[in-house]
Amino acid sequence: MATYGSEALGTIEHLGLIVGSQEKARVLVEHFGSIDLLSRASVEQLQPFVPRAKALRLISSLRLGAVVLREERQRRTLEDPLAVAELCYEVRFLSHESLRVVLLNTKQQLIKIATVSQGSVNESIPHPREIFKPVIVHSAYSFIMVHNHPSGVIPHPVLCRI
Repeated sequence: MATYGSEALGTIEHLGLIVGSQEKARVLVEHFGSIDLLSRASVEQLQPFVPRAKALRLISSLRLGAVVLREERQRRTLEDPLAVAELCYEVRFLSHESLRVVLLNTKQQLIKIATVSQGSVNESIPHPREIFKPVIVHSAYSFIMVHNHPSGVIPHPVLCRI
């Protein structure tokens, strides 16, 4: 890596540097099925494969990757839903429902992403004042609400009203 840069390394090799062994990295990817699924693993789920300290290091490293992507995307104008989805990519790694507001200035550029509600695996119930408070505090021109469904089940809107 020192000679050719990190681009020369494969996924397992990068993961091996984090957990301390290429073999452990290979076993982790085989067990969880993908880096995407591995990134959603808890410390408890990782501990059969690596010590607690390395599990924490791995989770932190994968989260840091999501932060880097978000910071890179913050400099863009948010003109369409895909740009917002890319900006909030890390919510797909959460194991609980989360409601966030994306605060924008008059040029449709990001001011801040504020988490207004954290729920359980299948619900998040924010009060309207929790949604509007960061909008007002940061003097946002506009805002977009972002919500995830970690259970993978998106309830039908009509059924939610019954």
